[in-house]
Amino acid sequence: MSLPESLERAACELGALADKIRPANGDPFRVLEELEAAEASLLLAWMLDQEAEDGAELIEAWGEEEDGVRAILSVEDGGIAKAGRKLLRKARHRLRSAGIEVAAEEAAPTRRKSVVSSGDKFQAAHVSQADFRGTRMGYLVDSHPSGGARLFEIRFDEGRGLLDFKIYNAGRSKVRGFLKSLTENSGRRLFEVERDALRALVWRAAKAQPVDRPLPTSYIEWRARLFDETLAEEATPGEQIRRALGEGDRGAGLEALCAEVKTGQLGPWPPATAWVGDWMDKGREAVEGLEGDARESAIGGWIDEVAAALVEETDGALLARNLDELAWVRAQEGNEEGAKALLAVSGAIGEDEAAALAFTRARVESLFEPFLGSLRVIEEDPLADEA
Repeated sequence: MSLPESLERAACELGALADKIRPANGDPFRVLEELEAAEASLLLAWMLDQEAEDGAELIEAWGEEEDGVRAILSVEDGGIAKAGRKLLRKARHRLRSAGIEVAAEEAAPTRRKSVVSSGDKFQAAHVSQADFRGTRMGYLVDSHPSGGARLFEIRFDEGRGLLDFKIYNAGRSKVRGFLKSLTENSGRRLFEVERDALRALVWRAAKAQPVDRPLPTSYIEWRARLFDETLAEEATPGEQIRRALGEGDRGAGLEALCAEVKTGQLGPWPPATAWVGDWMDKGREAVEGLEGDARESAIGGWIDEVAAALVEETDGALLARNLDELAWVRAQEGNEEGAKALLAVSGAIGEDEAAALAFTRARVESLFEPFLGSLRVIEEDPLADEA
């Protein structure tokens, strides 16, 4: 049975609370807002006794709210089944370990430190790793004034601006479940991030919005409240990790990352599609009528030309920032050496022309990998006479 189903059963069994439980539609946070302190304790005791598994979920949710903590610490465990009593003891132990105690006389929580912010009880910020272009997904969560949560889903790219900006209103448990599904599996796609750092990333992307593509209307509506000019002084995740770790060895880092780029594990941050198409046409022209060593030499010369052109086409500062942001992601994954390698290459490509060219050549080999294979194949004329 799910938590919403258990809450509905509780509404049936605890008839006096039904009118307060049902309007919440299974959202434990809205239920808590509807109930008086004694009623919350009564509901929690019933859940732990009758539906212990869902009672554990209710404890987890309420443990982040002032009123919920009060209910957990004040509920009487007499009459609760063994499984529920065990869950209640564990929850109380966690709260006391966090500096929260219940005063014996008034059975209300006394805090040595706060576990929720006083201004907004439910906030979260998550960001994804960048894709091969540098595009990322960001999620900002705020409490909704009428209950539940407001989720901002933002697709952005510092080089291309804000690509999408959507707002969803949902129950807090649903939002938590959504974020949890994207952060806790083995191939996790999202990472928890400092709220202001994510806002700074989005603000910078908005500054890069092309003149021929207006900013999303939803962003404009929320810009003054969430993305104002004060974010110019905020550090992004990439800037934070550079300050924290510093660079690794540039030579070793460049060799390792070039290998990753060539095999498609990293980047390659392609320029405009038309640019790629133009150079493919030039590649075909370069090898036309050639065979053997002459053809291979022409391909090598073409790669050199493309690499030089891609250096000119690339915003080196933007690429360096992309590498710094990826370094932050690797640090979140526990790979500090990999993060330092990225930071080293980020620094090198802005200061060392040879390093920038070597890294760009690796990008070319990745960008044109299937095409290069076709260039090396000499197609036989199907109309040629057989020997």
